[in-house]
Amino acid sequence: MPFADIPGARLYYETHGHGEPLLLHPGFGATVEVYWANIPALAERFRVIVFDPRGAGRTDAEPLTAPTMADFARDAAALLDALGIEAAHALGTSFGGMVVQHLALDHPQRVRRLVLGCTTAGGATHILPDAADLARFMASAEIADPVEALRNNYPVNYSDAYAARHDAELVDRALTNAGLRSTPDGRAQQIAAIQAHDTSARIGEVRHPAFVAHGDDDRVVPAANGRFLAELLPHATLRRYPGARHIFFVERAAEFNIDVITFLAGEPATMK
Repeated sequence: MPFADIPGARLYYETHGHGEPLLLHPGFGATVEVYWANIPALAERFRVIVFDPRGAGRTDAEPLTAPTMADFARDAAALLDALGIEAAHALGTSFGGMVVQHLALDHPQRVRRLVLGCTTAGGATHILPDAADLARFMASAEIADPVEALRNNYPVNYSDAYAARHDAELVDRALTNAGLRSTPDGRAQQIAAIQAHDTSARIGEVRHPAFVAHGDDDRVVPAANGRFLAELLPHATLRRYPGARHIFFVERAAEFNIDVITFLAGEPATMK
C-alpha cells in the first residue's frame, strides 16, 4: 500500500487516473472510501489523489497538541510535496471542505481551483443544524457496529428514498470498510479543529475559482452555510441539489461528477 512520510505522520494515499492533479480531502472521520461514487468518473479526466487524513483509516500520525485546520491543510500540502506536485485542484466535503479552505488561504500557490461541498466558513456566522440531527450524526461515530452506525445516520446523510433503494449496497460497503473507521483520539482532534474553524473574515482573500455544492436538505451543515460561503468567495458558483442531504456527492454523484469535471475544465457549469 502507498504511504507518504510527512512531518508528524505517515499518510495512506491512493492515485487514480491521469491528467491535471485533483486532491480529494475526506470529511469528518472518513477515509478514501467515502469518495467511492466519485473517483472512477473523476479519474477519467484527472489524476485523482485521495488520502486518509490523520485520525482515520490507515494513516498513522503523532497526536497534535492543539489541533487546527491549518495543521490538516499543512498535511495536504506536504502530501503534494511528497508526490512532487506543485499545484492541484482541491475538492473537500464537510470537514474536508474546511481543510481545503485553509489550504487555499495558507498555501495559495498549491491550489488551482476549489470544490467545496456541504461545508461552511464557520465562526459566528455558521448556521447550526437541528440539535437532534447533530446529536445523531455525532453519536453514529461512537457506535461500534458499522451497519447500526450507517443506518443511524441515514436520516441526516441521505434522502429517505435513496436510503431505502440503496440499503443493501450501502450495508455491503459499510461491512467491507468496517476496519477503516476513525479512532476516538482521531475524531477528538478533528472535532477540535472544527470547533476552531472560522474563515468568514479571511475567505474573501481567496482568488481561486470556486464551486460551492450543497444538498438543499442537508441535516448536518444546513444549506444556508453553502450560500453564505459562496457569497463570501470572490469567484464562486453555487449549486444546490434538491432533496439531497449531507452525503449529496454520493446520492447525486452522476450530476455532481459532471458539474465538477465541467468546472475544473474551466467551463461554466450549468447551475440550478
